[in-house]
This record gives sequence, C-alpha cells and structure tokens, in this order.
Amino acid sequence: MRTECRAIVQSEYGAPEKVLRIAKRQFKTEELGTDDVLVRVIARPVHPGDIQILSALPQGGPVEPIPEGVLRVPGLEGVGTIVWFGANPEVAKRFSEGQRVAFFPATGSWAEYVVVRYNSLLPVPDKISNEIAAQMLINSITTSVLIKAGHNSLKAPISLPVYILQNAAASGVGRLLPARRFFQRSIATGKNRFAKPSKDPSSKWLSMRSADKPSTIWSLLMRVEPSSISVHWRATPAQTSIL
Repeated sequence: MRTECRAIVQSEYGAPEKVLRIAKRQFKTEELGTDDVLVRVIARPVHPGDIQILSALPQGGPVEPIPEGVLRVPGLEGVGTIVWFGANPEVAKRFSEGQRVAFFPATGSWAEYVVVRYNSLLPVPDKISNEIAAQMLINSITTSVLIKAGHNSLKAPISLPVYILQNAAASGVGRLLPARRFFQRSIATGKNRFAKPSKDPSSKWLSMRSADKPSTIWSLLMRVEPSSISVHWRATPAQTSIL
C-alpha cells in the first residue's frame, strides 16, 4: 500500500519562519517494519521543545545533522487513527485498524501520517478529546519528572509544612500536577483567573499578569512564610499549542 501525504519539513536548522515549508511525502507499507504502525494524524502539539530542536537552540539539546537531500519532519507526539500495522502478532492483539491512539515518541508528527512503533501507542477512550489526547503523554511524563525532582530536592531534616509554589499552573503540565498529594501546601500562580487548576482548599490560586517574573515569585514566597522560606529547586512548565 502506498500513502501520499503533506508534511511540515526542514532541510536545515534555524528560525521556524525561515526553514519550515510544506512538502509531499510517501509511505510504502512494504518498506515498514513488523513492529511499525502507520497512523493518520488528527492533531499534534507544538511544544516549546519542538521549536528549540528545529531551531537547534541550546535548550533543545544536541541535534543530529540533517544530511543533504533529506527532509526532517518535526514533532514527537500526537493523536490519530491506525491505518495499517506490521506482521508482529502482538500488534494485532493490542490494536486494530481505525482505532484512535495517542503516540509518543514518534519522530515526524507534524505530518498527515506518521510511522510509530506499536509500543509507543496508547488507546484513547471516546470521552477524551483530540486536543487533550494529542499532548497527554509527554505532559504526563513531564509532570512525573517534576514531582520526582521536587521530592529529591528536599533534604533531611524536613520542616513542615512544605510549600510548593506552582508557576504557570494553568498550563498543560501545571494542571496535571497534583501538588496536594505530595506536598503539604500549594500556591498556584497563573495568568488566567478562570483556569484555577485545583479545588483543594489547601491550595491558593493567584491570578497574575507577570507570574513568570522571578522577582514576583519571590515576593509571593516571602508573604507566605517570610522567616523560614528556602528554595530547594525550580522548574517552570511551558505553554503548548495544538495543530
């Protein structure tokens, strides 16, 4: 089976507006592996990390050189429906053609179709929207990493209560972070007062125009417990768009 599609591609690294363009691609199922699954992409996120990688910015980490004549398709995550899968019997046990799945990691999700290893797929229930499914895997992983890093930063002896100041709390990652389960107090800050991430009475929600400014964050900390605040570790979730 041959499938032709459009994709956002780049032949060199640089600013998105300079290096990205739309091109046609072809997939031939006879060239795919036994563990491969061809997915028609419904929606895919545009993470800040995607921009950093395609621009070869230091924040995105080291990048592989793009060989001459090769087109790189950005994107690592998304949601779509299964069109075809390889001969591995394990794939047929877990998935079926037409099934809606979320995928991560999968290189090249900024295309109409993407090839994914079956162990990078997760079935999506009907009650979960495409917008949520498209970004739920990497954001869930990021949330787990944040929680683990926060806990590992605490050094004995620990004085209670432990506060977590959650910046960008209305972001995709911020709204997944169940701070109250892991810390004694939560102070959530964000720019959208209608997007309060938690109904937990122990959490405080502060709507701010400049919640990402370190000086503002620090002034909030000092208001809470001015005599005993110490900062163990910092991380700031980022905003994500959906295509």
